[in-house]
Amino acid sequence: MMSIKDKYDVVVIGAGIGGLTCGALLAKNGLSVLVTEQHSRPGGYCTSFRRKGFAFDAGFDTTFECEKGGIIYDTLDELGLTGEIQFIRLASPMRVIGGDYDILVTSEFIEELKRIFPGESTSIDNFMGECTALASEMKNLSAVPPDLLGFTGKLGLMMKFLLKSPRMRQYSGKSTGEVLNTFFKDPRLKAFYGTVVPFGPKAMALLLMMILGGEPVSYYPRGGAQALADTFARGVTKNGGELALKTMVTRILVEGGAAAGVELANGNKIVSRFVVSNADGRETFLKLIGEQHLAPKLVKEIAETDLSEPYLLVSLGVDLDLRAMGFDGTSIIYNRCDDLDKIFSPELDHCYLCIKMHSLRDASQALDNMATVQLSTSLPYDYMGNWKREKDGTCGKEYTQLKESVADRLIVAAEKFIPGLTNHIVVKDIATPLTFERYTLNCQGADMGWFPAPGGRMRSQKTSIKNLYQAGAWTYPGPSLYAVVPSGRNAAQLVLRESKRS
Repeated sequence: MMSIKDKYDVVVIGAGIGGLTCGALLAKNGLSVLVTEQHSRPGGYCTSFRRKGFAFDAGFDTTFECEKGGIIYDTLDELGLTGEIQFIRLASPMRVIGGDYDILVTSEFIEELKRIFPGESTSIDNFMGECTALASEMKNLSAVPPDLLGFTGKLGLMMKFLLKSPRMRQYSGKSTGEVLNTFFKDPRLKAFYGTVVPFGPKAMALLLMMILGGEPVSYYPRGGAQALADTFARGVTKNGGELALKTMVTRILVEGGAAAGVELANGNKIVSRFVVSNADGRETFLKLIGEQHLAPKLVKEIAETDLSEPYLLVSLGVDLDLRAMGFDGTSIIYNRCDDLDKIFSPELDHCYLCIKMHSLRDASQALDNMATVQLSTSLPYDYMGNWKREKDGTCGKEYTQLKESVADRLIVAAEKFIPGLTNHIVVKDIATPLTFERYTLNCQGADMGWFPAPGGRMRSQKTSIKNLYQAGAWTYPGPSLYAVVPSGRNAAQLVLRESKRS
């Protein structure tokens, strides 16, 4: 373990991409920075793991904004890291398959939809027109994050919202299911649109509509998710910051209503002028800060706000030639029924199935003449009595049998597209929501932070504790890699601005 000093300008809790971005930029601006991470590797959900020669991504498929002018590219460029990572541009981010449709999501998919659903052609055009207009409104709303605006700027932002953002006002309080029901009659079409962004029918419609309206280009990092996380980690150390892995923060020190440093699991205390938490939002407030430093109303709100749904991930190394079988690395969303509520339920015969084959994008992830296949679906943290854990909370024989049974049912379902898959498995790894909670410390394994409820507000990167800020998926501007990078940038700007005042 590296030698940690007892004092820094800034301590960043959590080496997810948001925390790494923040730490690297602050170090580049001359501040002494320590980024702590309880896991043995950086990245959070943007990590990879190896099993007997196969490499698997833990929670990553594709991202946007990797071209010149995109936020990920420009951030890497600012940190002098663009030469240390390559991005593979994907022809399509996904292929959505239902009972009688098979649609590759490309720039031409609208025409394909209208061919398959001729009776809904006008509705498709109307819906996509609304998505495009809404995405434009959101883009023009503000180039500066709200937390970095002064009073006049926030007033102007509010006026823009009221006077120039009619679609944001119209759809901000509506769920995906409500909006799809408004535009479409055919349940197959609702199922298609409802799984392009897999938050489910109860999530805010703005997420789906913004992505569809923006028509972003998808990318995959060569070397997988870990290669990208390691690149951002080098941005910290290359610029003079320090990264401490296997180092858990157990408390944020608060003195006089202001953050004063952190306490580690070994009892050591580190003094700092600023603290940035890239950790789980609920843990940040209720555990690391502590209820004694928070208003009762905030404690209640944090405790009762719903979390995003976790998922089950089955990672397989197989001795199959997937390319010869017609696959090219495009991820498949398989809708096994047309009812969105059932698709996003824990019913294993109906829930959607995502099939990823990343070794077809990057051959280094599999052994010669073999391939990787990953299967995932949303399953709740409390599935089957909390995955049949023992009374003391440990995962015993029943837990192992349950997750094996669930994985086997998903493997059988995937054989519709990959015949004989069961008989060609060389390596199998199964991660449940309990697994992700253990490795990331995200409450209940929630990979997307707070559940994006209709009408819900995005949490500020500022907190009620002076000199304590947030970065990452649990705060503005939200989840996904292309959002946590700007979140890290914003947090760095907040620290830099405050450091100049003090």
